Parts: sequence; C-alpha cells; structure tokens
Amino acid sequence: MIKIQEIPNMPQINIGDNISEKIIKALKESNIILKDNSIICIASKVISISENRICNLNQVEPSNIAYEINKKIPRKDPKVIQKIIDVTDSEDGVKVEVLDNYIGAWLPNGLKLTSGGVDKYDHDKVVLLPENPDMSAKKIGDYIYKKLNKKVAIVITDSDGRIDKMGATQISIGIYGINPLRVVNIDGKTTSETICDMIAASAGLIMGQRGNNKPAVLIEGFEFEFNNSFSITDAIVNR
Repeated sequence: MIKIQEIPNMPQINIGDNISEKIIKALKESNIILKDNSIICIASKVISISENRICNLNQVEPSNIAYEINKKIPRKDPKVIQKIIDVTDSEDGVKVEVLDNYIGAWLPNGLKLTSGGVDKYDHDKVVLLPENPDMSAKKIGDYIYKKLNKKVAIVITDSDGRIDKMGATQISIGIYGINPLRVVNIDGKTTSETICDMIAASAGLIMGQRGNNKPAVLIEGFEFEFNNSFSITDAIVNR
C-alpha cells in the first residue's frame, strides 16, 4: 500500500539553512522512522530560499524585449519578465512563450515551466529555481544516507500551470535515486510513464500551493529500484 504523508514540524526555511538537517529533525520530532526506498518530495521554493536564489527586482533593468512581451501580457511586471528571459539563457526572448494570459519559458536543460519557474517572493523580490535541482536533490539524499543510513529517493517539485486548464499542479524538476520514467509493456507495446511527475503530483495533494507551509512530503510503499545514476533530463525530450 502506498502511503503519502506530510513531514510535520518543518520550520520556516531561511537563507543558508541546511534543508537535509531540517528534514531529519522534523522526522525525529514527529516520531517518523525513515525506511529504505522511501521517497521524500520537497517544494523547490524552500530549496531556492536556502540556496539564496532570491532576486531583488529593484536591481533589474528590463530590456526592450521584456517591454514588448509585457504588451502581450500586461499583468506581468516587465522586471519579472526580464528574469524569466534571463533564466532561459537566451537574451532574445525566443524561449519565452506567451499565449493569451499564459507565459511559459524553456529552461537550458529543456524543461518548460510556467513563468520559467520564477515566483513572487514579496512585493519587490522573486525567487528563482534552484540552480541545479538534481544536484540539490543529490545533496539531500546523500546527507540523509550519511546521517541515517537510509537510501531514499528525492523528488524536487514545482507548481506548473497548463494553458488549457485553470489552476496549477505539481511536477518534478529534479530527482535523485529514482528513474524519472517507468516503462510498461502492454500487449507487446512499450510505453513510458513520467513517474517523477506522478510522484510530484501525489505530493501536491498534501503540499497544496503557496502559504500552506507543508514543503516536505514522505511517500512510502511505492515500489522502485533505488538508482542514483538518473537525472531529470532523462525524462526531457529535445534536451
């Protein structure tokens, strides 16, 4: 049986915090005994904050391209649009897509996210995604193994919207210890399932959206083979 639960007692995360240590402490305070082959899902925003991926918009000078994109989607501050352009590593804005009220961006690793993962932090700041979500996941997984001698998979999640639907869901942007794809064979036909996103979405049932302060979710009972050689790019096409 698959069990999905919040890791309670997670504190507010601040710049420089050791997320791994915070998770271990929260597990102990909640009397949760971590098992091998568990999965810990962590909201990207708290990792970004701990890694100081916060940008002051007062220090951002929008380009002409940012202002042109703003004409298509006036609700987005040109300074925020500039940061969306910046995270794509393409100054010409060709990796930013605007359709009606939707704005998305292709990241250098091939992943596409609403607003390029750029999220409001307060009235004059935004928080960017972790610089290398796979590496962030690996550091957490390795630290937990070092301290607790348990091999657990780590899935870094982020909220993402679809142009054809209201609201947002959770997807995976970084992994450690688990294959992001599950290959199934039905009647001789092989199909790949993006299992990392299914896991992230299931964690989203507990995490919810911003303000819930439930940034870490523990999943037990899901069968997988622990393997630390995979990357989120293994699930991305045209990378």
